[in-house]
Amino acid sequence: MHSSVPSLSRRNLLRTSGTLAVAAGAAAASNILPGVAGKAAAEASAATPAVGVYPFKIGALQAYSISDGGGPAPSFPVYPVFTGVNAPQAEVAALLESHFLPRDLARGDINNLLVDTGTNRVLFDTGAAGLMGPLGGHLPARLTAAGLDPSTIDTVVLSHGHFDHIGGILSAEGKLNFPNATFVMAEDEWAFWTADDIEAKLVAAGVPDGLRSALLPAAKANLAAIKDKVTLVKPGADVVPGVSTIATHGHTPGHVAFRVSSGDAELINIVDVVHNYVTGMAHPEWTPIVDQDPGLAAATRAKLLDQLATDRTLTMAYHFPFPGLGHVARRDSAYEWVPTPWVW
Repeated sequence: MHSSVPSLSRRNLLRTSGTLAVAAGAAAASNILPGVAGKAAAEASAATPAVGVYPFKIGALQAYSISDGGGPAPSFPVYPVFTGVNAPQAEVAALLESHFLPRDLARGDINNLLVDTGTNRVLFDTGAAGLMGPLGGHLPARLTAAGLDPSTIDTVVLSHGHFDHIGGILSAEGKLNFPNATFVMAEDEWAFWTADDIEAKLVAAGVPDGLRSALLPAAKANLAAIKDKVTLVKPGADVVPGVSTIATHGHTPGHVAFRVSSGDAELINIVDVVHNYVTGMAHPEWTPIVDQDPGLAAATRAKLLDQLATDRTLTMAYHFPFPGLGHVARRDSAYEWVPTPWVW
């Protein structure tokens, strides 16, 4: 008659011991702190965020990073779209490979910030809608899944006029995704994208044909839809209490970043000042093909990164891996991105 007792190999013994230890620990916690384990489990379940939604705090303000989408972007080669037309291609490839990134394929992460001040619910940019295919367009559904009804957003601030930032103003049916919101944009950025000679301006700026053909119809449709709902501001203006704009021109003529403050806490949303979390930090002087004024964009990038590293400010980036939160640290003569550990 064979024994039914399993063989106690070293692996089985460790596995069995670990299981017993976990069970014993759980039982001990329940006995020592009655009700705490069950309460903690219930609270954790209630606090579980929706997919693609990361809640966090900026001082007393409740904030969320919400992914409009992300993943490999086959139509956007990492060189030179995101890494720099003035960058040596071999050096770019070596830098990407040293960080375990493909040398020929960009990621297209899109991180939208939402801040609830208690008085205002402020959304920063609107995502790409369907303008980047399945890569984007998830923002409205993810807001709804997280219990953040798009109709309750009263302020939408727009960093600039590129399609992956304004494309989500309208739904596929041509209706406003945020029907009760006032839209806010820098006055020089609005003037650029709504000018009668916008196409000639993009040609003069050297914007490639393929990119231009995507930018123009998106700007025309989405900005026209909010012309009676938009407030135009100068850089540095307060949007709502605790939220202000920062002049970061170069990527586009009126591109702005954002400062969110609460007490001693602060977050800077750099939006498109930096596109790639490796190359843009290690070489701020490399200018992506999507920067309309390469020299000004590089100067803006260098100045802002120096400030963020000096002040050790919590930073959010639109195109960095989700949720796009971290800090800028000095590394040799440049910088590196240090992601903030997730808090579950």
